[in-house]
Amino acid sequence: MTVGEVSKNLPWVEKYRPSKLEELISHDDIIKTINQFMKENQLPHLLFYGPPGTGKTSTILACARQMYTPQQFNSMVLELNASDDRGIGIVRGQILSFASTRTIFKAGPKLIILDEADAMTNDAQNALRRN
Repeated sequence: MTVGEVSKNLPWVEKYRPSKLEELISHDDIIKTINQFMKENQLPHLLFYGPPGTGKTSTILACARQMYTPQQFNSMVLELNASDDRGIGIVRGQILSFASTRTIFKAGPKLIILDEADAMTNDAQNALRRN
């Protein structure tokens, strides 16, 4: 399957999702703050919250696309929808494995995106704190 075929099959929201922070049209103060963190190479742990459709996921994915090249992206970014993958097994397995695996890239820290993290079980949330 070619790149063109893959992009044809993407949902509209994914196909046209902003790929850079500057392409986002809201949250100017938040975007400036994140850009400053990235400039200083000091991206802290972040928690985005708000109603659906306000750009939380688009913001962090745009940030990730700026931090990593397309070749680095899959080995440096783990995106999980915690409403689907929400048990302690995911934390102990997939997240811990991803976080502890070395990469060939020297591109800074790895990025773990837990979309809808509030849906994680209490045991899974506690396991994140311990690891």
